[in-house]
Amino acid sequence: MVGAVRDMTEQRQALSALRASEERLRLALRAGRMVAWEHNLTTGRSTRSENAPQILGLPAPWQSEFLDLVHPDDRAPMADFIRSGEARAEHEFRYVSPAGRLQWLCSSVERVDADRIVGITFDVTERKLAQEKLWQTANLDALTGLPNRQLFRGRIEAALSEAERDGTCVSLLLIDLDRLRALNDTLGHDVGDAVICAVADRLRDGLRPCDTLARLTGDEFALILVEPLLLSHAVQHAETLIERLRQPLRIRDHTLTCQASVGVAAYPDHHADWRELLKDADLALTQAKLRGRDRVVAFSPSMRVDALRRLRIAAEVRAALAAGQIVPYYQPKVCITTGRIVGFEALARWRHPERGLLTPGYFGSAFEDPELSTAIGDTILETAAADMRSWNEQDLPFGRVAVNFASAEFRKPDLAGLILDILNRFGIPAPQFEVEITETVFLGHGAKTLPATLARLHDRGISIALDDFGTGFASLTHLKQFPVNHIKVDRSFVRDLDQDADSAAIVAAVIGLGRNLGMTVTAEGVETVGQAQHLAAMGCDYAQGYLYAEPMAGARVPWLLNTWQPDAFVGEHLSARSAQGLGHSAEINFLVCSRDC
Repeated sequence: MVGAVRDMTEQRQALSALRASEERLRLALRAGRMVAWEHNLTTGRSTRSENAPQILGLPAPWQSEFLDLVHPDDRAPMADFIRSGEARAEHEFRYVSPAGRLQWLCSSVERVDADRIVGITFDVTERKLAQEKLWQTANLDALTGLPNRQLFRGRIEAALSEAERDGTCVSLLLIDLDRLRALNDTLGHDVGDAVICAVADRLRDGLRPCDTLARLTGDEFALILVEPLLLSHAVQHAETLIERLRQPLRIRDHTLTCQASVGVAAYPDHHADWRELLKDADLALTQAKLRGRDRVVAFSPSMRVDALRRLRIAAEVRAALAAGQIVPYYQPKVCITTGRIVGFEALARWRHPERGLLTPGYFGSAFEDPELSTAIGDTILETAAADMRSWNEQDLPFGRVAVNFASAEFRKPDLAGLILDILNRFGIPAPQFEVEITETVFLGHGAKTLPATLARLHDRGISIALDDFGTGFASLTHLKQFPVNHIKVDRSFVRDLDQDADSAAIVAAVIGLGRNLGMTVTAEGVETVGQAQHLAAMGCDYAQGYLYAEPMAGARVPWLLNTWQPDAFVGEHLSARSAQGLGHSAEINFLVCSRDC
């Protein structure tokens, strides 16, 4: 026998290393959920690693083309990607397994020769889902799923650019829910959230795919309507939305009604820049609220002028506060039966160095700024307390002085404590002071602290008066819920009292309501003897107005109290004064810019 012995050590080592390398590759593919594959560009034949069925969810005998399982929207781009045969490239796409499971895959390829490419395909579904979640967090409102302010900005910019390029239109509607804060305070934020979701569904109803509804803040939505809708169409659509929102909502055993104010602006009618167009719509929305809410207002250029005027007045009022030019003027309240002065109302006035004495008819817009409103209120309260101390030191029977408090002042953490501290500092007995609030305070930002504040003041002997009764949004429930001692009939009803039967009926009803609830009733804006006589016949308690006296400076009040003649304002004496003009105020020389005080 003849034989040969050959050394196979290197061959065996190489084979072992190859097997180890293949095992490492297999484990790496499994750990990374990757499929290795090779594709012949000439024959179109592909081979895949043995873990392909597991990763791709393929049954063992699967013979169809891989592209058949690529999502229809991604199939053509994936085919182009494979055919291009670039030297090195990467592509992400959606894949639907035979069982219907959607995955995101990424293929990374490299061209090894003219006819052959190799690559790996791996599952990136978790990364894509995480990215989608991050995108939703950054761009969608968590409660309603609507676009948020950031995504809204991108959509409005794109819509305006396209409209400017194509000569089409874009309308912007800002929709603010009225009284949502009051709803949250009374029924809870869970009910408020349910209302917001229901409102979002109603606003979404009927929108086209090209339109965008976004939630900008807690109670404000924005709607972008694109061509061919014009401004007039947008206003019409807004009216439809308001009517739809008025329909009752059933939320957790509560039947609720929802109202909204809408401001509308449009391109090319208004601005082309999205920031300016948003300002236009916001100014229109502000006007809708000022005009009584629950309505649609389209932007007009005059609103910009008015907004600038408000800014200028706000700056001037800040300077006036610093210069001590904001002061209280006092108008007496007179008992209709006896003619005696029973108290005064402190009214804000501005002693302007050039324009003379200004009323809120000129600077009233400053009260819309919470900071300014609070500063004015603080000034009036401090000055009134100082004047009252002076009158007390002179033993003047001035009765009770009322100071009006705006809703912004009830945001203070301890308004009741502040008022009591000031009265104590100036030595003013609580029964000599009255807190006046308007009906809007019940539904303002400070409504949550209102009950405790009023109860504390009432318990200390301070009277609570409800001003401008019948013109705001209060209900009879508020008269029962809060410790109101005094209601004041608004001048708008008193003005036509002796000429309009409806006004007379309203005044009579308020007086009867006050009497039955044990409350004092004062009629504001009494300017004629006829009005005073009608009020006396109806049983009204007190009257306030130019028939008796114009508002006056605190230094003038002692003169008025010392010269006041009660008998001149009752019975036959009152009738006799009708020929003498406006009564006591005719003897007082004041600069009065407006009777709307």
